[in-house]
Amino acid sequence: MTGGGIQVVVCAGGLGTRIAGWARYVPKEFYPVDGRPGIVHLLEEIAQPGPAEVVIVCHPYYEAFTRWAGEALGQQGHDSYSRAAGLPATAVPAELTVTFITQRGPYADLTSVLNGASHFAAAGDLYVAFADNLYRGGNPLAALRAAPPDHPAVLARAYRRELAASRGVIAAVQQDGHLLMYDLAEKPGPSAARSLEQRYGTSSLLLLEGRARLTPASSASPAPTGHQQALSPSWRWPSPPTPAPTPSSCPRPPARSST
Repeated sequence: MTGGGIQVVVCAGGLGTRIAGWARYVPKEFYPVDGRPGIVHLLEEIAQPGPAEVVIVCHPYYEAFTRWAGEALGQQGHDSYSRAAGLPATAVPAELTVTFITQRGPYADLTSVLNGASHFAAAGDLYVAFADNLYRGGNPLAALRAAPPDHPAVLARAYRRELAASRGVIAAVQQDGHLLMYDLAEKPGPSAARSLEQRYGTSSLLLLEGRARLTPASSASPAPTGHQQALSPSWRWPSPPTPAPTPSSCPRPPARSST
């Protein structure tokens, strides 16, 4: 990578068991969204702010598929298809380097993060994107890049109970000019969501989204004691018409089960 590029791990280690009728044939990240594979939308989001080196971590079941996909997403694959179809040539962003690797270890998104991190030789900030989270309007990865430096950050949006079961829920309070994360519930059902509301109040809850930034300093610094995790004051990026996600700093990545 040239200087100034970011390192991005794309977590795509799931098998799509909830949509197994077609996920047994093709990874869910390649399902068409607005006429193109979802993974292409994500790569465009990553490339928009500038140079990036991307590692996409996939389940071992799709290893043969990803060998082909790695070529198809590159310039050589685009050129081969254009020649075969008799279509005008299309260009792939030169600043974007994409590599597929196979997930090794326990079946979880955190495993994908660790696998991807070990692939990069250079130290520095590590950006994490969950492949099944796509956003219209704005650029969530660019928002994380604009967050205050030297702090990890996660992307969150205003709390809505009807969305809690499909996301993590952060309970946070303001203290000494910072947000403290007191709790993190993984995809709580209606009963668990109501319990969180009663315990912390809806104004203290946020919905965890599918982007994060990790920093080398965070892994070397001890975490706050107990369940309190330090968060910096939040800020927003525009994403109409849905409520705008909010990047907030956090000393560890979100660990979520793959599907």
